[in-house]
Amino acid sequence: MSKNFLRTAAIGVGGLVLAGTAWTAVAVGPGGAPGRQATPSATTTIASTLSEATASDLIFSRDEERMARDLYAAIAARYDGALPFANITNSEQRHFDAVGVLLERYGLDDPAVGMAAGRFKDAEVQALYDELWAKAQTSLEAAYQAGISVENRDIADVKTGLGDATQADVDRVFTNLLRGSEMHLSAFTDAANGVLGEHTGMQAGRTSDAARGMGAGMRNGAGMGSGAGPGDGTCVNG
Repeated sequence: MSKNFLRTAAIGVGGLVLAGTAWTAVAVGPGGAPGRQATPSATTTIASTLSEATASDLIFSRDEERMARDLYAAIAARYDGALPFANITNSEQRHFDAVGVLLERYGLDDPAVGMAAGRFKDAEVQALYDELWAKAQTSLEAAYQAGISVENRDIADVKTGLGDATQADVDRVFTNLLRGSEMHLSAFTDAANGVLGEHTGMQAGRTSDAARGMGAGMRNGAGMGSGAGPGDGTCVNG
């Protein structure tokens, strides 16, 4: 999806204040009101100030990954666990989690807090989800096209994030999100072209398997667990 419509809705971001090896991130809301503050352990070091563009990119990405996850989960449920939706749903969850680690690390507000599956605070994100879900319910072939649409938009938005990013941890996450979306796009395109079964399942499965290990340990900056493999593993360890 185009992220321009969310840039104006994203919060403004103040500087990151470094004090030795500890840091404090201050999110500034509309009108300069202070937002949530986050103070990680003294072992965490942030190399540079997070720009407003990158903050907007991360907030948007959190919503975008959740939208993809919720859409694919709904499609998989409707079509009896159809591939590649069932496997890619797991990958999108891990993408969503990886971006969440960065939101917490940089003290940014999470747009997913308090929102049920398929429900989004931003009206335009909600409208896009509703449009794609309505399309996907007409046929499995239409659902493949919805997946292709999501991944093409995601690839474009992640490339924007990579262009804005200056922090190593943000760059690493966006790079791996890009790899994942390219794999997802390939799987959906194959399915739309009638290449189903083993190949499509393996393509999506590699994405899911590679992202294993991205559990609670990442929230302490541990990165990927031992179950992670090449391709779609999203490490946030800076």
